[in-house]
Amino acid sequence: MALFSRIDTVILRVKNIKKARQWYQEVLELNPTYAGDSDHRIVVFRVGEETPLTIYELHSDEVRPAKRFSTTYPILFVEDIEATHAKLKSRGVEVEELQDDGSVKFFGFYDPDGNRLEACHWE
Repeated sequence: MALFSRIDTVILRVKNIKKARQWYQEVLELNPTYAGDSDHRIVVFRVGEETPLTIYELHSDEVRPAKRFSTTYPILFVEDIEATHAKLKSRGVEVEELQDDGSVKFFGFYDPDGNRLEACHWE
């Protein structure tokens, strides 16, 4: 038996939970499945059937690393990579160029707090 059975969630830290929740709902079209209270300021979004994405507000004494600092980020699978790239770009999201390595098409993008996310599609 393996030590771990699955990844429970992926956490992205944000400065303002209300603004971040609105952005993730409106821009990325994600629906929250759980929202914490004023002491535990998190929102959990279901992404497909597997691992959820959780945004977690920084505490007042915490400082988030500079944009593009983190080497860890979620990769979200999409059915239509070109349409997703165009839609995010039209919504004012900072998106990187669409890449194709011969087997996977992908692009990175950033939330308003500078968290990097990536979208991918493979056949």
